[in-house]
Amino acid sequence: MVKDKGGRPSKYTTKLADEICERLSSGESLNAISKDDHMPHRVNIMRWLLNTENKGFDLFRTKYALAREIQYQNMADDLLDISDNDVMIPVLVDGLPFKQEDGSYLMTKDNVGVQHARLRVDTRKWFMSKVLPKFSDKVDPNSTPSDTLADSISKLIDKLPN
Repeated sequence: MVKDKGGRPSKYTTKLADEICERLSSGESLNAISKDDHMPHRVNIMRWLLNTENKGFDLFRTKYALAREIQYQNMADDLLDISDNDVMIPVLVDGLPFKQEDGSYLMTKDNVGVQHARLRVDTRKWFMSKVLPKFSDKVDPNSTPSDTLADSISKLIDKLPN
């Protein structure tokens, strides 16, 4: 009798790979995805991506790259959303929110919230500049112009089977 070692699954399935890519493209990190009980450990996912001998992983690599491109574009959109949202809190008078004559509360900027939003923006900007040079503030004079995001996505889509 073989004893079940337990643990998470490590066998590749198209369904599992598609779920990973879908969740990545919606903004979840690979760390968060791989913590789910039904998901393989992130090391196994990396093994799938690095396995060039088994042609069955080619489609997964293409879908994974496209999912990451979409994730980074969503992250760029998040930067705008975070920056555009005012962080407001009600003004307190004697410990209670001050209600104006029209029934609305008098609001003021929340400095702690503003600092938190700044940290979120700066972290995303830093991450994107490291992962995708096209989002970097620094220009390497020795580099050739890179593809636009649209060109990158088009090339990845062309690799997908019809």
